[in-house]
Amino acid sequence: MTNQNSALILIVDDDDITRIHLRQLMEHAGYRVVEASNGYEAISTYTDLHPDMVLLDAIMPVMDGFTCCAQLQTFPDIQDTPILMITAAYEPAAVERAFAVGATDYITKPIQWVVLSHRIRHLLAASRAIKQLRQQNQQAQLREAQIKIALEAARLGTWDWDISTNQVTWSDNKEMLFGLKPGSFDDQYETFLNCIHPQDRHFVNISIMQAVQTDTEYDVEFRIVLPDLSIRWLVSKGVVFRNAAGAAVRMSGIVIDITKRKQAEAELRQSEERFQIISHATNDVIWDWDLLTNQVWWNQGVQTLFGYSLSQLNADLSWWYERIHPEDQKRIETDMWDAMNRGQQFWSNEYRFRCYDNSYADILDRAYIIYDQTGSPVRMIGAMMDITERKRVQAQLQWQNLRSQLFADITLKIRQSLQIDEILQTSVTEVQKLLHTDRVLILQLRSNGKVIILKEAVVSGLATAADLEIINQTTFDPMCLAKYAQGTIKVISNVDQEQANISIAYLQLLQQWGVKAKLSVPIFLQNQIWGLLVAHQCVHPRQWNNWEIELLQQLADQIGIALAQSQILETETRQRQELIRSNEELQQFAFIASHDLQEPLRKIKTFSERLISIFGDALPAPASDYLERMQNAVLRMQTLIEDLLTLSRVTTRAQPSISVNLAQITQEVLSDLEVLIQQTGATIEVRDLPTIPADPLQMRQLMQNLIGNALKFHRPQMPPIVKIYSQYFHNQSDQVVGWELCQIIIEDNGIGFEQKYSDRIFQIFQRLHGRREYEGTGIGLTICRKIVERHFGKITAESKPGQGTKFFVTLPMNSPTEFLFLERDY
Repeated sequence: MTNQNSALILIVDDDDITRIHLRQLMEHAGYRVVEASNGYEAISTYTDLHPDMVLLDAIMPVMDGFTCCAQLQTFPDIQDTPILMITAAYEPAAVERAFAVGATDYITKPIQWVVLSHRIRHLLAASRAIKQLRQQNQQAQLREAQIKIALEAARLGTWDWDISTNQVTWSDNKEMLFGLKPGSFDDQYETFLNCIHPQDRHFVNISIMQAVQTDTEYDVEFRIVLPDLSIRWLVSKGVVFRNAAGAAVRMSGIVIDITKRKQAEAELRQSEERFQIISHATNDVIWDWDLLTNQVWWNQGVQTLFGYSLSQLNADLSWWYERIHPEDQKRIETDMWDAMNRGQQFWSNEYRFRCYDNSYADILDRAYIIYDQTGSPVRMIGAMMDITERKRVQAQLQWQNLRSQLFADITLKIRQSLQIDEILQTSVTEVQKLLHTDRVLILQLRSNGKVIILKEAVVSGLATAADLEIINQTTFDPMCLAKYAQGTIKVISNVDQEQANISIAYLQLLQQWGVKAKLSVPIFLQNQIWGLLVAHQCVHPRQWNNWEIELLQQLADQIGIALAQSQILETETRQRQELIRSNEELQQFAFIASHDLQEPLRKIKTFSERLISIFGDALPAPASDYLERMQNAVLRMQTLIEDLLTLSRVTTRAQPSISVNLAQITQEVLSDLEVLIQQTGATIEVRDLPTIPADPLQMRQLMQNLIGNALKFHRPQMPPIVKIYSQYFHNQSDQVVGWELCQIIIEDNGIGFEQKYSDRIFQIFQRLHGRREYEGTGIGLTICRKIVERHFGKITAESKPGQGTKFFVTLPMNSPTEFLFLERDY
């Protein structure tokens, strides 16, 4: 077993500063610490040292925390080691993924040491309790094996009935018991019933059904008919096992051949029962009560477990009865005699038994009742098992599980809402239900000491803050406020008894509220005192225990996180609205600018054309050349404006995604470029192209720009050859999960370019050739990049001078609304 002073904790985080800080805090708290900077180092360290706990960061390079946690689950002893996953703040998807890969619990960034230290201590305690329960389980399994050996030695059979499949599993000697040939029993429940004597079959079937439906003991004697028509007597006993919902799922038991022992039934039962009890509990207190003489025999276990020597024991039953806890005496006596009066063969119950040092032990007492031929009870043989420690561990584990579940439920309800007002109201309501307090408040503290009552939850019939007319009238003493700012938790169990330690003004306020007991926990927002989470008990005093204080403190931390997230959300919302407004203004400016710029260009173009048409013959050669140059400049300016508008509309006027057949889009583009294809003598090869979710107009523009680019930049005196095809692959990126991708390749035999310019060509106004060689504005490939990125894709290029160019357009095959983006933890 480990404790806080010897527990070894493995810290896994790629941030050196975080690891060093956590190590210092944990070593100061008395833990031993080892470190790892990624998942591979963590697995190696775990294999070598087998730490008692793993503190694992979710997002790391090389191997992240989720993958590391999943691989740790393959280790045989990992079930005894809690894994606490560190996730980013407010990441429900990351939390769900952490639990899915086997994490025991999680904690969010920024990490607060108070929360982390409590979490570590509780997880280590739970781990120790689970180990103890597992050891007890192993002991039970060992006893089960001993029982099996004992049953085989006694020529008994065992059976297990799976109620859902109606299949019965028997011990290997089943054919011998039923007088059948080996391998002839098909393990069906109906086969077992068919072996029973017709006169007993209904009785056995009804007894089994009653045991399943009402939890009554299954203990019957019946006859079976062998293949040679001879009769054999069997006795069968069984117990029903139920699932968490209470439904019967299994029934197990034994069957004994009692044909030759029928006449000596009482003696054989007594011997068999003693043998079974000793096999079950060799370390228990064994007792044998003769009801006819009221004499009781005890074994040496009564001294080992309870401290009584055999010489101190009276031979009659009164010695045992007097040491049962007074609150349990009547119940145990009534239950035991009721079992004998109803003819039950087995009796068991739990009670408290006083030891020699006057302490009480929790006991599980089991007994076998022997009856004479008239049905009167004559003897009981039993075993007393000390289950004190087991009940303590079970109760502690159940309570810890209940607390963890309740805290998780409240935390989930808090985080399911983004509205801080709703979060605060949910918090007070759930805390009031959980702690069964009379009143729960959330108070906001102002810098001037004033208190604002933000939210309140009270039991029915109790006065509220509004009823008492003291809303916003409370003022905190500066010293008291300073203590809360330091994290002090105020605990008052009985106002009447602690008046000497309470200021007069504060005592009057508590009396005005009708408070008998109070618990106040500070709420911090960004390491500054923000307010208080307060619980009132008004009907009677209350002793606040540690788990209630810890739970309220944890919930106060969650409220602080929710407040911080609310501020972040408010800031993001304001920034988003400002961005939308700015984008709208930019869009309006673009349309106005395009109109204002194109209008004078049209006038320049119109008047220059009139000059040429009217005075063309009269103009000197230089003037005609100037006019031609001016018209070319106007044309380039108009093209530039149109391209800039096209670039801006990629996002601002994008259409919703629909199913787009790229093969059909490509054919339409080729039809539009028919004249250019004929002029250049180009050969276009189009292979299979996919159907994807996209904006059809933008896909058309993308293909037209890329194919037009391939036709424009062809080598002189060499007809262009353009190949358009696709390939498929599954995304391996750690940024996006669940994408099925396709890659569109546009390959040409054109002039090509140096590979070092592969990024530059997608930048606006970037050209590798002069306008005299190849016309254009340098915006076409920028538009292509914008379109591809808008569709969650990527565009790259490969080229060599004189050897052509390949453009690779990678696009998702499934709808962008189905994509799951995972934020990195910075």
